[in-house]
Amino acid sequence: MAVLPDPAASRAVLIGTSRYAHLEQIPAVANNLSALAEALCAPLSWGLAPEHCAVIEDPATAVEVLEAVRTAAEEATDTLLVYFAGHGLVEPRRGELFLGLSGSIQHRSYTGLPYGTLRDVVLDGRAGRQVMLLDCCFSGRVLGFMGAAGAEAVIDQVEIEGTYLLASVPDTSFALAPPGEPHTAFTGELLRLLREGVPGGPELLDLDTVYAQVYGALRAKGRPLPQKRDRNTAGGLALARNALWAPPGFGPPPPPYDHEPTP
Repeated sequence: MAVLPDPAASRAVLIGTSRYAHLEQIPAVANNLSALAEALCAPLSWGLAPEHCAVIEDPATAVEVLEAVRTAAEEATDTLLVYFAGHGLVEPRRGELFLGLSGSIQHRSYTGLPYGTLRDVVLDGRAGRQVMLLDCCFSGRVLGFMGAAGAEAVIDQVEIEGTYLLASVPDTSFALAPPGEPHTAFTGELLRLLREGVPGGPELLDLDTVYAQVYGALRAKGRPLPQKRDRNTAGGLALARNALWAPPGFGPPPPPYDHEPTP
């Protein structure tokens, strides 16, 4: 049965880099951050208090990100959600993923934030459940840390209950920021789902439902497909209320809030 995390005991950290000194700009990421924060804080969605949803836009250093995540990880006792959108860099020898910062340089992965370090800060926190949403190139590479085949030694180290990882693309794919659209492809479908709901769907949109709906929408458009890993029924954790759900015998709910950011 799906369970909506207690908003008072949960935290979210939304991280995104849209402006780069040495890499291609991704203006849609700025829209992602503001729209996702609004969606998660909406009373009819998750209902997080704005002060419990930190937004880190265009971080210059890894420390800036890690300190914000560490604070949230110490405060959250129910659920901690961490989202990143931006460029992904791959360390060529070990194939590790680094998350792009505003000063990151192509082919110099050490100028980014090591995903493994971010993961450790998240897992060292007090929250009983952790949700990681990654919208960047090569984000599927981190699935090895959560249970991909052939990574048994790593799995043994991170077999932690209640962890859910959703990556926007497989390990060798580039994330898509469609020209002329206000959001990146993956986050755009996630936002549509949170705002508009699922006709005939459950009252609460658990993570497995979110994954299935976003996967289906992206596949129908011929876009890169998301990947997921979860530990011990974390997929039953709800991310939001279904905007289109109505109790049996009642009419449909009022239309969901409408928010269209400036492209």
